[in-house]
Amino acid sequence: MRDYYTILGISIAATPTQVRRAFQQLARRYSPDVNLSGGDTRRLFEEISQAYRVLSDPAARSIYDRQAAAPARPAGAERRGGRRGDDLHLPVELSFAQAASGLDADLPVERLAPCAACEASGARPDAAVAECGHCGGAGTVWTGPAPRPEPCPACDGRGQRAVDACPSCRGRGVRPERVTVGVRIPPGMDTGGQLRVPGEGHAGPFAGPRGDLVVIARVHDDARWSRKGDNLHGELWLSMAEAVLGGRVAVETLLGDVDVVVPPGTQGGQVFRVRGRGMPRLSADGRGDLYLTARVEVPRGLDARTQELLRELARLLPPAPAGGLRKAVRA
Repeated sequence: MRDYYTILGISIAATPTQVRRAFQQLARRYSPDVNLSGGDTRRLFEEISQAYRVLSDPAARSIYDRQAAAPARPAGAERRGGRRGDDLHLPVELSFAQAASGLDADLPVERLAPCAACEASGARPDAAVAECGHCGGAGTVWTGPAPRPEPCPACDGRGQRAVDACPSCRGRGVRPERVTVGVRIPPGMDTGGQLRVPGEGHAGPFAGPRGDLVVIARVHDDARWSRKGDNLHGELWLSMAEAVLGGRVAVETLLGDVDVVVPPGTQGGQVFRVRGRGMPRLSADGRGDLYLTARVEVPRGLDARTQELLRELARLLPPAPAGGLRKAVRA
């Protein structure tokens, strides 16, 4: 049996109004009266209706939430509270430098926490008690394919239940809170990358275990480099003299400057690879590489003397090769 909250597409903290709206939207979409696609749709609608019948009834929902979504416990084992809380997804903006180096971040989080007023029981502390209607006051129920006694989920095995719900949490055992969670974001995070922090998500109802905090990275672009996986790509601007004569060019990288050897006769568009100067790898040791595409800068606004020197140089250099739309120059 699928989780009822998953069937309706709502969180464990959904209000009765949200439960009703979710059911209405799904009913309009999957009702057999308007959808004649076959038996699968009918079964799905029956599943949706069953989920709504349970979650729209406060008493039935309370019992359902107190049944921890975990494997069956051995006979006599202590209960560990209600259902597990939802995971909390939190987007985090990172600069390019922060993604490259990693950081310790204090993240503001709004999440559900156990209600302190009722100690997560969901009952008013001074409320009168009455015999549990789910187990008839026995404190145990028989469940499972091979029936065996289990502590009653409605009264936690006590045989009695409080009559009035806690006004602070409206009987759910959880309340909103704002806290700061310290998270270590490792080097190498990329946009869309996720970091799971166990036990820092929403608290489950009726003292259920917490879900996880899922940090989703959004990394800003950088004017110097573009990223492809763990590799970085950038442009290496060369003067005409550097492209023709070659030499060593100092290049800025994430790990400081490095000299790139430019061979004589370098053409625009030629790519140089600098190993180990890319982004740190998340899933392994080491770093990616840095790829630099050569761009030759043609000077403008030359004075007469420089133009004359270039004309003289042009007479000494071999002619440009014919190709494309260019005609061969006659001697």
